[in-house]
Amino acid sequence: MNLTNSQANYEKACQVLAGGVSSGIRMWADPILYFSHANGPYFYDVDGQEYIDYTLAWGPLILGSNHPSINAAVSAQIQKSYTLGAQHQLEIDLASKLVSILPGVDQMIFSNTGSEAVQAAIRIARATTGRTKIVKFEGHYHGWLNNILVSFHPPKEQLGTPSPTTQGQPESEYQDTLVLPWNDPEALKNLLETRGHEIACVITEPLLANSGSCVAQEGFLNTLVDSCRSAGVISIFDEVITGFRIALGGAREHFGLIPDLSVYAKAMAGGFTMGAVGGRKEMFDVLREGKAIHAGTYNGSSFNLAAALATVTTLQTESPYESMHQHGYAIRAKLEELAKQKGLPLITTGLGSVFSAHFGLTTAPLNYADTLEVDTDLYKRFRQSLLKRGIHPLPDGRWYISAVHTTKELDHTLDAIEKSFAEL
Repeated sequence: MNLTNSQANYEKACQVLAGGVSSGIRMWADPILYFSHANGPYFYDVDGQEYIDYTLAWGPLILGSNHPSINAAVSAQIQKSYTLGAQHQLEIDLASKLVSILPGVDQMIFSNTGSEAVQAAIRIARATTGRTKIVKFEGHYHGWLNNILVSFHPPKEQLGTPSPTTQGQPESEYQDTLVLPWNDPEALKNLLETRGHEIACVITEPLLANSGSCVAQEGFLNTLVDSCRSAGVISIFDEVITGFRIALGGAREHFGLIPDLSVYAKAMAGGFTMGAVGGRKEMFDVLREGKAIHAGTYNGSSFNLAAALATVTTLQTESPYESMHQHGYAIRAKLEELAKQKGLPLITTGLGSVFSAHFGLTTAPLNYADTLEVDTDLYKRFRQSLLKRGIHPLPDGRWYISAVHTTKELDHTLDAIEKSFAEL
């Protein structure tokens, strides 16, 4: 595997770009690759090597790269406006499309990123309830802001206690954030029964994609939504990853549940910058009445809305979900089959087009604490072997499948997995 140009670029970047990367999480990838372009399900690095991409830019590229529908929409829009800072027809068109697709969603608000949309949902919950406490779960990621970047990946000794994830995160900014273990309905019910009068909202990834793709146990999400409703607490599904990915209607459709609010981003705009919050009409009364503010210069940017409308419309008309999910389950089956043959403990978890591989585990992790037993060193070696064979998954064990991954890519991937296992 040739890394000459990637290494040279990284050394140059470190001179002018803090850490040499634009998102701190990318700093820990090994190797750090630089890419020149992408097309369909393929990435191409600056050393001329081709990869079947299973990172999808950490999730957004659900239609792959250079998709003709998105290209056409964006090319047409760029002739009209980049952004307006004012109202336009695309806002109505996209909101109408989303309301027609997302179960139980009457209205939307638009933002630019998942992190921003999460903050909007929290503010709406606090303004609606008049309460300040928020509840999240260990290992769940809801953006990088101080009030919510709490107990994201804590060490064992910090489990059970709200803890900062980074320096520069003062306790005063997350003192109203309460943390629970995920998939523990009794802990959640007990907290809501004793402190529900203080709590504005409970926020959760409906699939714990950011920490091992842990699947909710049967009934847990139902308990969450029902218990919140009984306590007058706002339930929020963070669907930045699951939205438009595990089903067209996301987790609401997949699980048949209607939380009070849902947050969307990533796959919604197919690689362009877009975030949104959706829910029942009355959830947005505090905005209409001027009791709470939702602002942002680039909210509703016409350029990004054009990409989002093209992405969601393509997903609706082409409905690639069965093939995407089958592709993911085929890779999972191969991983587990080869691990068993080789006598290596390994289990995969997730839903269809997003899953994680856990070396060192023989039972599915139910929460973040369980993922601490994963053999990360073995996965790192396995991933590096895959990279040499042109397969590009994420460094944290996660894989994403797009609508443009075909049987051709699957055959190549399964062959590369088999050869990489032979090296372990």
